[in-house]
Parts: sequence; C-alpha cells; structure tokens
Amino acid sequence: MPFARRLGFLATLSLLAGSLAPAPAAAQGCNTTVRFLNQTNRVVQQLYYNPSSTSNWGPDRLGANVMRPGQVYSVRLSQAAPYDFRFVLDNGYAAEARRVNVCAVSELIATPQGLRWR
Repeated sequence: MPFARRLGFLATLSLLAGSLAPAPAAAQGCNTTVRFLNQTNRVVQQLYYNPSSTSNWGPDRLGANVMRPGQVYSVRLSQAAPYDFRFVLDNGYAAEARRVNVCAVSELIATPQGLRWR
C-alpha cells in the first residue's frame, strides 16, 4: 500500500476510534431528573441545590413558591455530578444531603426525620 494511501487509512481509523470513545455520563443513560417530595406536615420554604464542587448554596430554587405537605417539585439538573441539597421548613428546621450521586438517585424526600433519597 503506498505511503499516502496508508496515511489516509490510518487517519480514517483514528477518526473511527475517536468516535467509539466513551460518551459523557449524561449521554450514557444518566438521568439527572430529580423529584423533591415534601412528606412532612410542614411547608418547605426554601430548596437549595448545587454541584458539590460549588462552595455555596446559590439561590433558593423555589423562589417565591413553597412546597406544601405532599407536593412534588421536579427538576433536571445540568450536570451528571454529585450534588448537595438543602430543604428549609417554615419553622426554620433545615436538612441537608451532601455528595448525592444524581445518576443513582431519582428522589429526595423531606421527612420529619430529615432527608432521605432513593
């Protein structure tokens, strides 16, 4: 095989190999949608979440809204990365969950005993 032809063949193989490289986690089936459930008898006044690599909570994600007992709030997170979450109830009680793998967790539940996830 002539050198130029061999070079073209190798370049094509290289491109094909690159296209077979692993895709980012979100493209490999990581569903970053998380449902927040309020299973307390209190109102969730504030909800915070950010990637764990961020050093602050950022804005209250509920804004002017609240989550009444039994309400659900769903969001699709922007990154397939560990996240930190914080609920604040109307009586000031706060519960946190840190470094939650959002690829493995689909629900965060505010309970009278704190936060749990599944």
